[in-house]
Amino acid sequence: MTEVTGITAQDIAEAKAARRWDLTFPEPIERRFAAEMDLRRGQAIRRVLPRTLVIYNAFLLGDHLLTPDAVWLSWIVHVALVTPWIIVAIVLMPKIRSRPCRDLLVASLPLSIIAGILAVYSVSRSPLAAHYQYFVVIALLYGNAVLRPRLTLTLAISAVTVAAHALALATHPGMEPVVALSAVSCLVVAAYVSLSTNAAMERDLRRLYLMSLSESLVASDLGRTAADLHRMSLVDPLTGLANRRGIDVRSAGLAASPDAGCAVLMIDVDRFKPFNDRYGHPAGDRCLVAVAGAIRESVRGGLDIAGRYGGEEFLVLLHAAGLEEALRTAERIRSTVESLAIPHEASEAGRVTVSVGLAMAEPGAGDLCPTVGEADAALYEAKQAGRNRVRAWIPGAVSRRRPPGGIVPDAA
Repeated sequence: MTEVTGITAQDIAEAKAARRWDLTFPEPIERRFAAEMDLRRGQAIRRVLPRTLVIYNAFLLGDHLLTPDAVWLSWIVHVALVTPWIIVAIVLMPKIRSRPCRDLLVASLPLSIIAGILAVYSVSRSPLAAHYQYFVVIALLYGNAVLRPRLTLTLAISAVTVAAHALALATHPGMEPVVALSAVSCLVVAAYVSLSTNAAMERDLRRLYLMSLSESLVASDLGRTAADLHRMSLVDPLTGLANRRGIDVRSAGLAASPDAGCAVLMIDVDRFKPFNDRYGHPAGDRCLVAVAGAIRESVRGGLDIAGRYGGEEFLVLLHAAGLEEALRTAERIRSTVESLAIPHEASEAGRVTVSVGLAMAEPGAGDLCPTVGEADAALYEAKQAGRNRVRAWIPGAVSRRRPPGGIVPDAA
């Protein structure tokens, strides 16, 4: 489906309501329509022109039968003038970028054929020449209904053809006035029918194009809505950090990287329930937003993953970070939150603080769940040690509470 850029539903509504005599759309839809349709029309015309060469030159037989005294001119017109011009059009059509130039080239084809027919007719004095001039009707129908240039050019081609045809008949000595009037009337009717057909086809094409644009616009809006909903489903609405699902989605494959491991930080706001009870839930929400901001400022944007794990707990995944760097980041988060100086009368520190548990995932571990569990165990030890501190879980060390891991002393 066509991608819609720079087009609004209001633009499409205005285009549908427009009733222009030349059927054109308001900008910017007309510009877009021309860019898309000109390519298709150019390809269609290039397919038609080789067949035009064959059919046009087959009419030399009619020249021999109806205007034998001017057949020499017919050969000059066919072989030396019109046929080379059609070949030039076949070659130039893909190379011309200007729309007006392409339109004039297309319009010149039926006009050159008609000019050749009228030239032969004007020279011939054959008694059958009156029948030869009807070839103009065929050429006009070909130009208006097969090549189908823009409606304004089709009108111009028709007007020029009718005028030239009437002049040729009026100045031909062998043409009876009644026959001339009948021939001109026939050409006028042919011009009207072909113009009406051209306009109807153009109107239908443009109507279908507007329908396609409307469908594309709806699909684009639905796509953006779906993308927004998907993005919203991955983000915690309060803090703007990733939620549990967002953490899972963004961390997919992180631990499986064979080149670098990652560090997991489990962060918990100390004594958050008493804070909520003392200051109220709105204050609790503001506190969580402030803590989330401190975490966001302390990690590497675009590389690390920070999210709200649930309630007052946060999780940070540090990509390709060693133990020392992870400890520095954890301490930076802890100290940044403490420096916010959010009053907390129920806390030993008198302000809002966080405890941080840290664990390391080896490169290619594949599953972060065990590492998250180790970080949670380290967080538990930080809480037990008095809160407002960082603890790291080191595999192979000894722990009193969560064997077989161990707890590193305060990073501070």
